[in-house]
Amino acid sequence: MSERRRGERRKPKPPSRWRIAGAAALAFALVYGGFELGRAVAGYSVVAAMKQGIELRRENRALAESNEALERRAATAELGQRVDRQAQTDAQRMMGELQAETARQQQELQFYRGLVARQFGAGTLRVQELRILPGDGRRFRVLITLVQAATRDSVASGTVTFTLDGRQGREPRRLALADIEPDQRRELPFSLRFFQQIEVAVELPQDFEPEGLVIEHRLGRGAEPQRQTFPWRVEAESEPVVL
Repeated sequence: MSERRRGERRKPKPPSRWRIAGAAALAFALVYGGFELGRAVAGYSVVAAMKQGIELRRENRALAESNEALERRAATAELGQRVDRQAQTDAQRMMGELQAETARQQQELQFYRGLVARQFGAGTLRVQELRILPGDGRRFRVLITLVQAATRDSVASGTVTFTLDGRQGREPRRLALADIEPDQRRELPFSLRFFQQIEVAVELPQDFEPEGLVIEHRLGRGAEPQRQTFPWRVEAESEPVVL
């Protein structure tokens, strides 16, 4: 009986959980150490792998930023193309409107040109209107409107002058432009396509009574002068004198 009890006391105790965990950790450490030792022998480095991972992440971020920049550039280019297409459409529309307006104005010009040609004859240059406006004392303003009834866009260039007929005392007298124009000009140049108004300031002698104007205009130096006669009538209420 006593021997049995001694035998039961000598039976070994089961290992504790801490011992089992320690043994497992030791085994894992040995296995991992061997694994790392094998990788080291094979040329693998944990530090190099970490550096490579960091570099890969940097490259990934750089590629992502570059991709975003390319997407922004593509969006900007697409927007620019849309703006260019819209601008081109607007420009074409404006050109069409301008061409239509030019054609309409050309038709109106031809219409009015035909009216003038029927009234005055094609290709003629004439004094269409004469106005004499009062000034101070014996000073006056003479306004001469020249009109060219041309059927095409031709420029008429030449000179215009006039003489003033009247009486000084009881005797008839004719005064040239240089006699009554302050700058003593003999003639005035003109250059017109359709019409031009020429204004001349004159000052008459104290005892001279004007009666009529003889306006003379010529195209170029070698052309024959054309003359038109108007009565001397000073406007009281801006009423034009039309021949």
